[in-house]
Amino acid sequence: MILMLVVFALSFIAFFIHLFVSKEPKTTPRVIELLLLYQLVFNLGVMSMLAFVGFMFFPEKVASSIGWPTCPFQHEMANVNLGYSVLGFMSIWYRGHFWTATIIGASIWLIGDAVGHYLNSIQTHNFSPGNVGITMWTDAIIPMIWLVLLFFHMQYQVEPEKTAR
Repeated sequence: MILMLVVFALSFIAFFIHLFVSKEPKTTPRVIELLLLYQLVFNLGVMSMLAFVGFMFFPEKVASSIGWPTCPFQHEMANVNLGYSVLGFMSIWYRGHFWTATIIGASIWLIGDAVGHYLNSIQTHNFSPGNVGITMWTDAIIPMIWLVLLFFHMQYQVEPEKTAR
């Protein structure tokens, strides 16, 4: 669980290093773009890769930390995490609508997971660290950060003129 906080912190450290080492002007649109990029690469790409490894290769340990039984759906969760990890890493090379689609899809998934963990804790009194600990909070807060950054990022984007076909 602490690994999630380390990755979250690393996303900001890497962002600040890039920002201050870069020779490009530190304009508001550039700062927002870089911060969003590092959020996607670290907090979607890296975190989802770590979750993929956990669900795929250590399903008993992951299930135990959540307070749930091991089940075949963990393999499917591994696949979902691998898919979003790839999208997070692809965000290095692709921008625009790719980021929008990636953020909306990942946000729905993660916020839904956070709500599910919260409801499970209320309904079953499951207060295991993997159910209501750091994971539940990062599943709720990180997508909110992405959505806010995406909103501001889109405010600075210039849409190409639409031409009649």
